[in-house]
Amino acid sequence: MITSDIPRRNARRYPDKAAVIFEDTRYTFKELNDRVNSMANALVDMGLKKGDRIILIADSCNQYLDMLWVAAKAGLAISSLNPQIPRQQLSQLINSSGARAIIMGENYRDLVESLRPELEQVKNYIVIGASDGGMKSYQELVSSYPSSEPEVEIDGEDLLFLSSSGGTTGLPKQIMHTHHSLLGMMMDLAWVYDTRHEDIFLFAVPPFWAHLVAYVMMPSSYLGCTIVIVKEITASAVLRVIEQKRVTTTFLATPLLSQLVEVQQTNKYDCSSLRRVIVGGTPLPAEIWKQAIKTFGNIFGQLYGLSEMSPICFLPPEEFVLEGPKVKRLRSCGREALNIEARVVNDLGEDVRPGEIGEIIAKGESLMKGYLNAPRLTGETIKGGYLYTGDLGTLDEDGYFYLAGRKKDAIVTQGKLLSSSEIEDIIYRHPAVLEAAVIGVSDEELGEAVKAIIVLKEGRKITGEEIIHLCEQNLPPYAVPRSVDFVDSLPKSPIGKTLKYALREK
Repeated sequence: MITSDIPRRNARRYPDKAAVIFEDTRYTFKELNDRVNSMANALVDMGLKKGDRIILIADSCNQYLDMLWVAAKAGLAISSLNPQIPRQQLSQLINSSGARAIIMGENYRDLVESLRPELEQVKNYIVIGASDGGMKSYQELVSSYPSSEPEVEIDGEDLLFLSSSGGTTGLPKQIMHTHHSLLGMMMDLAWVYDTRHEDIFLFAVPPFWAHLVAYVMMPSSYLGCTIVIVKEITASAVLRVIEQKRVTTTFLATPLLSQLVEVQQTNKYDCSSLRRVIVGGTPLPAEIWKQAIKTFGNIFGQLYGLSEMSPICFLPPEEFVLEGPKVKRLRSCGREALNIEARVVNDLGEDVRPGEIGEIIAKGESLMKGYLNAPRLTGETIKGGYLYTGDLGTLDEDGYFYLAGRKKDAIVTQGKLLSSSEIEDIIYRHPAVLEAAVIGVSDEELGEAVKAIIVLKEGRKITGEEIIHLCEQNLPPYAVPRSVDFVDSLPKSPIGKTLKYALREK
């Protein structure tokens, strides 16, 4: 089985079943396969050859699913980019990818036009709208080319997807995934979602979270599920679509989950169709999990993975324990995923003892091929077949992994390595705290002193002494913050991660 076979197989098995729904657009698996073939044939006719790269710059739309399979069938590698990143960075990413074609939403036509003089290798510009100014129309290409299967031979090691990292400290890395690695990812994620043919999957994340376009959509496509794409990613809009389309499964970023809980507690949308919601991103405090389960039921799973490889660990709904000694597992990201080997190691690559902090490493079929044009960085990240994640964590006696922050964000005070996330969990217990970030700041006596930076809920006021007292009651003395700052907001990456390096710089 190879990924490019999936649309054709689904068209044969489920020709009249809805494949994708986006606002008023709806088409079947047969229609999807025909659209994909027509667009693939158009790109081949325009001169794109196996191994060429294409860029997609658009808001949420059905063309994201189309183009994933177009690339798979035409032997191309696709990348979706965040149009909100700095213009110079956008130009650099397009050039470094070696892209030969750009497909854009109508509202990004002017942006792409402004970049054209700087783009070295792009020869074809396609707009999801009317053709104009040397740009071809996506719809016209689909309607004017035959829907016969493209005659391109695909190999499992061919490049299929370029995923940009968060880019929190410079130009984002471009992560290479092949047909083979994405198929491995698809198998594990189908297990994570407990995917069933009758599922209706909701795609409710920003499309420029490039890795999720493939990682989230492909398992549902593999099983012949219907995919609903939501245009407006707000709590109310997502809940409304869940109610209207009778959505059964979805993936949520952690910030959106908190918003859904808040809105649902007052508006009461009918979400009874939901049976599994997978959550990924920054680990959530136990109190938020408890509220989510009280509001929606015990339907949540916690996933840990990276653009380079996902999933690595998974905590299924049946292991969300709200009381008793096992309640601590709510802070974990579960045990290693189905076809993954994960470990926690020290700087020598040796397994640490349960409870000790080390770096999480993992290997499996879903591992990336490497970073584009960066063999040295690839060699530093993949060693002995293992992905060195850069994430610190611990492993308990039962095989559950607990994240302890990024290795570059580690706090070393009084000779002890601290987990900032464990300190943040304590701070989140205060009912006035909306967001919290803990960092280490230079200190001549301690090496690093623990500092807490807090955003308060609207209308609430507390003192730093209150936070310090809360930590003193629940943490060893060396882990208690020496200072507390209150701010209006925390700096975030485009995908919502707190930028601790920016906090340290201040």
